[in-house]
Amino acid sequence: MSILQNLRQVKKELLNEKHPLAHEKIQFRKTYAIGFAMLVCVNGYPSEMAKESLKKQITLLDLPPEFKKLAISVAMEAESQTIHNVLQTLHEAQHKYIFMLDLYGYAQKDHKITEKEQELLVLFEELFQLSYEEVQFIRGFRLAMLKKDTELATKVVQTAFEQNVGVTLQELSYFLPGFEYQERLTQMTLLAGQKKKLGHATYLTGEVIVGKGAELDLNGMNITFGNEATIIVDGGVIKADGVRFIASLDANKTMLSLRNMGITKINDAHFFGANNVRAIEMNNAKVELDSCSFEKCFTEERGGAIYFTNSEHFVLRNCIFEHNSTLGKGGSMYIAGTEAKHMTSKSFFSRITGKVQKVKLVVEGCQFKESRADRSGALHMYDAEISIRDTVFDSCSSRAGGAAIDTLNCTMNASHNTFTKCRAALNEAVVVLGNTKGATEDSLGRFELCEPKNVVMK
Repeated sequence: MSILQNLRQVKKELLNEKHPLAHEKIQFRKTYAIGFAMLVCVNGYPSEMAKESLKKQITLLDLPPEFKKLAISVAMEAESQTIHNVLQTLHEAQHKYIFMLDLYGYAQKDHKITEKEQELLVLFEELFQLSYEEVQFIRGFRLAMLKKDTELATKVVQTAFEQNVGVTLQELSYFLPGFEYQERLTQMTLLAGQKKKLGHATYLTGEVIVGKGAELDLNGMNITFGNEATIIVDGGVIKADGVRFIASLDANKTMLSLRNMGITKINDAHFFGANNVRAIEMNNAKVELDSCSFEKCFTEERGGAIYFTNSEHFVLRNCIFEHNSTLGKGGSMYIAGTEAKHMTSKSFFSRITGKVQKVKLVVEGCQFKESRADRSGALHMYDAEISIRDTVFDSCSSRAGGAAIDTLNCTMNASHNTFTKCRAALNEAVVVLGNTKGATEDSLGRFELCEPKNVVMK
């Protein structure tokens, strides 16, 4: 953006800024402003700078600017009835918290609180009959405001939740711009009969294991993965519709592992791999993904975004894969239905015994954009029954094998797909079909600006 565009954007944000209680009735807002004016006037008649602060507060409360004069007049008198009106108007806990943070924000803006200001703040805490835990929350968060420290703010809020202080989060970013609360979770194991529902955005720094008969409900949450963070569902149930799975730069494990599960459906989930980790591993699981997205997922070995094996049922509809990659096979997905050395050598499969099953894979209405791999740019499929239709492969590439699709020992039913600007290595093709029946270049779909060849049969 240009300098002028940035200035216009900042102007728009400032002019549109409103106080968290600007939607309340006008008499509520007037009483609130008078209460705020008491602090402005506590050291005597307010200076011009103090008047400007009060004027800004009145504007943010969506009150007429001329109300400033009346607010000062009433606050200077601070009659008993006026104080009772403030206390009665701000009877709800959230109103008290917002008011106190407003007062602290004004009192500490010059990095010092006068003796009279401090006494007024303490008196309001007492008059509001705030509990010890509520006072600790307010004072802790005001310190975070002073230091502009979102990490400290997070700790303060988490402690408040642990002490059953009824904090609502959406107002806090008004007092500390850029603050977004994330609950910290180091590790957790759910056993049979146990259920856990996350109610806040969460930063994960360890393993969450959901065992057989247990349930983890993440619906609608943001989950950020730090060092050693992963969610393993082994025989349990996961609810993950509308979840944003976000890898931090410290993430180093696959975000979500699904094992030994019946039909699991996930809708509208979004995975951001930070060019650092894989999104999902699935083993002995029947999974259906609808309207999910996978962006910048990465692994060194196989399946940049998804690794699926030892299972017989996998359906993807209307999913989007963008900028996923691997140094191995399958920039976006590695699908395998046959036992191989790499499957049994990894700890992920250490508890798997017996012969793996043939994968039945359905891909409908999906998009694979700029997917890259050493071999098999977007999809590598091994020993599978495949149905791919109405799917777009755009600018996918690989150093060997198929730039978009590479198969071995498969049957394929493909139609109405589009391959655009995909690029394979010399003597390779966009689609490489190894011992695969049912698919032809004509049935696969339309090829546009692809190199060097569209299809090779091996």
